[in-house]
Amino acid sequence: MVSRTELIEAIKKHQRYVLKQPGGKRMQLRNGNLSRIKMSKISLDDAIMPGSNFIQAVIKDVSFNFCDLFGTNFVEADLEGSSFVRADLRGANMARAKLRNANLKGADLRSGVMIVMDAGRERRVKRATDLANADMEGSMLVGANLVEANMSGSNLMDSDLSDANMFAVNLAGADLTGCNLSGAKMKNANLKGAKLQNAVLSGTDLSGANLRNVDLNGVDLSQANIVNSLGSKAVAPLPDDIRDLVNAHSEWLSSGGQQGKPLNATGRDLSGMDFSGLDLSAACFDDCVLRGALFIDTILAMASLRGADLKLAKLNSATLNGARLNGANCQKAIFQGARFGAVEQRDGRGHKTGVTWHADLSGADFSKADIRNAIFTNPKMADVKMIRTNISGVAFGDTDLSGVDFEGANVGAILSGHLPDHS
Repeated sequence: MVSRTELIEAIKKHQRYVLKQPGGKRMQLRNGNLSRIKMSKISLDDAIMPGSNFIQAVIKDVSFNFCDLFGTNFVEADLEGSSFVRADLRGANMARAKLRNANLKGADLRSGVMIVMDAGRERRVKRATDLANADMEGSMLVGANLVEANMSGSNLMDSDLSDANMFAVNLAGADLTGCNLSGAKMKNANLKGAKLQNAVLSGTDLSGANLRNVDLNGVDLSQANIVNSLGSKAVAPLPDDIRDLVNAHSEWLSSGGQQGKPLNATGRDLSGMDFSGLDLSAACFDDCVLRGALFIDTILAMASLRGADLKLAKLNSATLNGARLNGANCQKAIFQGARFGAVEQRDGRGHKTGVTWHADLSGADFSKADIRNAIFTNPKMADVKMIRTNISGVAFGDTDLSGVDFEGANVGAILSGHLPDHS
């Protein structure tokens, strides 16, 4: 293992190499330990340092242009003002790093394929570059390659990502306020809960992107491609106080409960409001008045709508897995293509507990509702009313329907299910 003294001497020789001075030598250091090292205003341009460890290092205004930094570890490093122009940072871990005003123009931040030893045998593992919760305010990423990078929770305020390749990048919960995304390729990117106020989106490709819970009020998408994007369906903006609740809920979801707070609108009158395309998992709408509200393509997994008034509401293609609608008034509501499935519970570490939480529709009234092509996966349906309900194409599967009143419903048009025989 190279000692810290030898590392410092190698850095000095590299300075002479960069300046073309006698005694200079290009730095070639693999898996070197530079954790917590302090450097400033020097050049490591063109150095070869794959797999090196820079954990919690303080490296300000240092130039890493054209460096081989494949698989390096910059976790919690302070890299403010440093330059990584066209550097190879594939598979690097830069989680929680400080990269304010850093220059990563043309840098390669794609996933890297690592070779690890597993039971004495070599195994190839693909690892995404990790910039989760990094502070990159004011950074320059023009033309950078960020395909599949994890930038969730990162601060990218006023940064320049123009013409960057961000295919399938994870920007969930990221702050992109004032960011220049013109010409960026963001197809299939995950921007769930991200902030886009004052962002420049001219010529941005957001096709197939996840825009759920993004506050698009005032965001100019007129020159962006949002074909097949998710969560961009709401037409009418929400009132400011409700939008604040949604934003806090989004932050709660994206942070795993560490920040923000779950939406609780118990007893409020939200009639006619448009929640289309949002992820409102585990939100509480108990006893709310939601007449004519729009929840088109909304995720309401584990949400609680007990006693809610959903008359004439539209929930086309909504996800209601594990949701509770006990005693809800769903008369004349539209649930076309909605899913009433189950959710597998997990512990704090994300492991399955073996417990399944089924949707509970007990006592709900779906009379004269349109639930065509909906899918039911064993929800609780005791005392449910489906009087004159349109159930054409509905897949009830093995759901227990013995307590459902189907009077006047088109029972012969269902796709599957075992209807009760009240003859």
